[in-house]
Amino acid sequence: METKVGLPNVLIVDDEIGPRESLRMILKPNYNVFCVDNGRSALEMVRQVEFDVITLDLRMPGMSGIETLKEIRSIDPDVMVVIITGYGTLESAIEAIRYDVFDFVPKPFNVPEIISIIDRSIERRRISRKIKAFFRGSLDGSLREDPGFSAEFPLGKGFRDLAETQWEEIGLSENENCLEFARVLATTLEEKDPYTSGHSERVCYYSDFISKRLPMGEKDRCELQIASYLHDIGKVGISSRYINKRGSLTPADWAIIKQHTRKSIELLAPLKLSPNILSSIEHHHEHFDGRGYPDGLSGEAIPLGARIIAISDSYDSMTSDRPYRKPIPSEEARAELIKCAGKQFDPHLVSIFIDVLKETEGRFQIRNQLRGMALSQ
Repeated sequence: METKVGLPNVLIVDDEIGPRESLRMILKPNYNVFCVDNGRSALEMVRQVEFDVITLDLRMPGMSGIETLKEIRSIDPDVMVVIITGYGTLESAIEAIRYDVFDFVPKPFNVPEIISIIDRSIERRRISRKIKAFFRGSLDGSLREDPGFSAEFPLGKGFRDLAETQWEEIGLSENENCLEFARVLATTLEEKDPYTSGHSERVCYYSDFISKRLPMGEKDRCELQIASYLHDIGKVGISSRYINKRGSLTPADWAIIKQHTRKSIELLAPLKLSPNILSSIEHHHEHFDGRGYPDGLSGEAIPLGARIIAISDSYDSMTSDRPYRKPIPSEEARAELIKCAGKQFDPHLVSIFIDVLKETEGRFQIRNQLRGMALSQ
């Protein structure tokens, strides 16, 4: 097809001709639009053309939308993907989050809304690529497996440089800067390890589930999302032989791993993040009964953000694959949260999280949940 120089490239993947052609006509005036009706053809196109955005149906004959998404990510990690489907579940949304989906849109779609989503996804791609390029250069030269790194860890300079020079040029608001920065940093770090890929994104997703049921303002919710993305940042300076060790941890191993909450704060110091964000990161391993770390805080003395992240982090860890164990079913993970309510976790927040999971499963409420987390609004 003939393309116009300077216009973004959009690929529509949908086996239904009606929605496919409707979307093509809507987007054609402002984009170079390509259309295919199955996953295999989509992969062929992605290998030939650099796309800015791909819209993807979930339910297609042959290769499913999720299978197609996985293959797309192996070809182009940075392309924006928008799921447009009449079929969506909590499980499909969580799986899609692992592969960095920008948004979920139900069929039939609204014309002004879909145009807005495509526009915002293209802007997100521009910002993400800019920050990711900066960090890939910085991380490649500075990451070390050193269990004793300090505030002088070289990555800290990268944080400071970005905070002082890049954010103003990108032109986002302070919260948008921070949130997009946190998302890209977490993604860049996690892509080096298939076992942690998407972990921080899912923790952010679950935390947002809980926060929407609480009297939290927009600023507090945004800060919770930033803390969720960065909650494990301190682990970048701890050797993977401790983080991913098979079998039991020795007391010495455990002592090293427990340092990651403090190291997170050291590492993030150049960014001058809000005390609310830092306290949520530092204390997300405190236990409601006071038996956690690093300070043995208990009950409501533990920051609210930290109590929320503790639940989200544990649930995702239990239901995700790890080198030292297989994931457990969602039902078992929920039972474990309930069992540990009042001990490890805030019982009120556990109750909220369980209720939200039950309400969401089997119903297509995913779009609004993800929309609340969209970084480009």
